[in-house]
Amino acid sequence: PVFLFFSVNSSGHFCGIAQMMSEVDWEKCSGHWAQEKWKSEFKVKWIFVKDVPNREFRHIKLANNENKPVTNSRDTQEVPLVQAKQVMQIIRDFKSSTSVFDDFLYYEQDEEEGAAAAETDGPSKK
Repeated sequence: PVFLFFSVNSSGHFCGIAQMMSEVDWEKCSGHWAQEKWKSEFKVKWIFVKDVPNREFRHIKLANNENKPVTNSRDTQEVPLVQAKQVMQIIRDFKSSTSVFDDFLYYEQDEEEGAAAAETDGPSKK
């Protein structure tokens, strides 16, 4: 199986693990991205969705990434099996009270408030 580790850039934490459940479908475009540079999709099954601070992982170094901590990984960084098991165990065992879903609610509310403000302001006058 292929497992994907997720983090939000500059968030200071990992936010989940998903298992890849299908091949990449190069004909589909999910429409979820603000930029059009990602033009395919695949199915995932979420294993964990929770925030785990980067400090919990800094001791895990990746030989295939100049021995940098796993927290310095970029998109598509392969994590060797030994280190991947360490990351998975830390995420599994970490007691967290927040997740990326909390962030979604914040941004949805912020977007709704911005739309409501735009409606009350009306069109801009130049």
